[in-house]
Amino acid sequence: MRRAQRKKPERPRQALGVKTDLLDTLIAACTDDLIGLRDEALLRVGFDTLCRRSELVRLRADDLTTNVRGNFSILVRRAKNDQTGQGRTAPLSTKTSECLRRWLKQTGIERGPLFRPVYDDRVLQRYLDPVVVSRVLKKLARRSAAAEDARTGVSGHSLRVGAAQQLTINGNGILQIMRAGGWRSVAVVARYVENVDLDLWT
Repeated sequence: MRRAQRKKPERPRQALGVKTDLLDTLIAACTDDLIGLRDEALLRVGFDTLCRRSELVRLRADDLTTNVRGNFSILVRRAKNDQTGQGRTAPLSTKTSECLRRWLKQTGIERGPLFRPVYDDRVLQRYLDPVVVSRVLKKLARRSAAAEDARTGVSGHSLRVGAAQQLTINGNGILQIMRAGGWRSVAVVARYVENVDLDLWT
């Protein structure tokens, strides 16, 4: 009998990473209204926290704290790989903190869901659906001056992948990236950053 030929396992297709240059391009495409402000805050917070989209839409305004530099940090509650429910605290940059303050001021949000649906300039009292993260990224990519691969390749996972890649470009080690994104597996992070274009010889 002929031994059945084994198929090579296919590697999961990786989402296009949104690094800082593309992030700025997408943010520039946000509209000058409440939805645009929500979208900008969503992208900035998603990038800074390296949240999965399911974690990003479950963030709460009452889990924000202010650090000694005047910037926000936020508690990312129970994640897929955090079965004890302890969560992790993620620091936010100055730009993200300023954007988030504008969002909170204009909406009056103090507690409950941080990111909410907006209809006719009315903010609803509920969480966003995780699919909205993908829709916002794709909407902004189509509207922006981004390259064709970015306009067609972004997904709900692009912020997490791109932030990990940007941290690598900035010189952070694998353990620092794992801590920033709440990863337990070195292999997963290594796959995210394996295609980062680094010039190791300069």
